[in-house]
Amino acid sequence: MSYVGKMVGGEHHRYRSWEHCYRFFQQTGHSQLATHQQDAALQLGFYLASWGMYRGRSFLLQHAYTIHLAAVDCLADPRWSKLWETEFGANDSDEGSVSDIVELRKCLGAAYRQFGEPTDTLVTKIMLGTIACSPACDRYFIEGFKSEGYAYSSFNRQFLTDILQFCRENPGELRSVQKKIEKEMGIRYPLMKLVDMCFFQAGVEGTA
Repeated sequence: MSYVGKMVGGEHHRYRSWEHCYRFFQQTGHSQLATHQQDAALQLGFYLASWGMYRGRSFLLQHAYTIHLAAVDCLADPRWSKLWETEFGANDSDEGSVSDIVELRKCLGAAYRQFGEPTDTLVTKIMLGTIACSPACDRYFIEGFKSEGYAYSSFNRQFLTDILQFCRENPGELRSVQKKIEKEMGIRYPLMKLVDMCFFQAGVEGTA
């Protein structure tokens, strides 16, 4: 947990793009996303670009921000209202949300499939930057996750169950860091963001 806090960056650091995107989606709320669909797609696109999803051979690079409109529609679906209203990882009852999160991953994947193959990395970065119901499963996160004794094959129920276990085993440390960031920066980082930061930095330092 000592890794958390190293990933915030300065006021204009690219890591802060997550804050701008997350704050927009949370303040707008899922019920109003359809009204602000264009702005939501722009916010999502810039955040993903800052977080490395427009580099290399990414199919996103070949399209305008409008490629994200269908994903915004997916996020606005009333099926996920419970995910918007709770902090995943905070309650024992969160195991009941695992199925919804797996289905949300399928919905978001379908939103992009006409343009290219949506990876777990892409979809989980979207979930982290909007609802914050999963950490982002990129290379460094997965490396850090494995270095702590967890297995990872793909984004599935077992992965989410392991994430919940980690939250239950480290509630005091997670909440302590959460309060510190909120006091210093004026924004409350949800548990999945803190989990993401923890394992990501572990992966960075483990592969350095």
